[in-house]
Amino acid sequence: MKPAAHFQVDSRLATLLGESYRASEYAIKELIDNSWDADAENVWITFPSPLTTDPIIIRDDGSGMTEKEVLNEYLVVANDRRSRKGERTPLKNRLVKGRKGVGKFAGLMVANSMTIETKSRGFSTRILISRDALLQTNKDLERIELPYEVMECDSKEHGTIITLSSLNQNFTFPNPDRLKQLLILDYGRKPDFKAYVNGEIIDIEDIPGESFAEKANLIIYNFINMLREPN
Repeated sequence: MKPAAHFQVDSRLATLLGESYRASEYAIKELIDNSWDADAENVWITFPSPLTTDPIIIRDDGSGMTEKEVLNEYLVVANDRRSRKGERTPLKNRLVKGRKGVGKFAGLMVANSMTIETKSRGFSTRILISRDALLQTNKDLERIELPYEVMECDSKEHGTIITLSSLNQNFTFPNPDRLKQLLILDYGRKPDFKAYVNGEIIDIEDIPGESFAEKANLIIYNFINMLREPN
């Protein structure tokens, strides 16, 4: 186990932390947007069965992060990626989606514990972020000790796994069908990025309608109706 890591805080933190997500599915989507920004070709989202204590898992095959990138970039709170690395991703030249710089907190909207395991350049870095620890600091994030460890792995392995445990009972549990609707709107026509929800690939062709506009309107209509329905 390495010495504890710490957040590095940007002056915009107080404002950004005040922003909230309209629904838990938007918080999960924020983590999937990070997979897009990491030039992943695939992302797998696994939801637990109802009434179980199993975690939500988001796994991608993106570029991953080195220990240095985790400590000096990922843990720099509210640091805008665009100002640091530009508008485009390095490998696939994608337009960057993650813009707030606090997307790392999205998982803690739905869970009390978030574990990030990321592999890059022959090393795996694993770090744990606790929601309770964040809430107890009165926003003095630099004082939080974050347990992390680094281990060697196959140099060909790359990507990130986010495990959301101890799901927040005060937050509406994410609905897989609602998440699919959101993902289809953004990624349904992206040939180089495939998202799987509980093993099923999202596909714009699954939505009735001849044009993308017709399909998008139907998705939005269905999503609004699902939000109105109790879980």
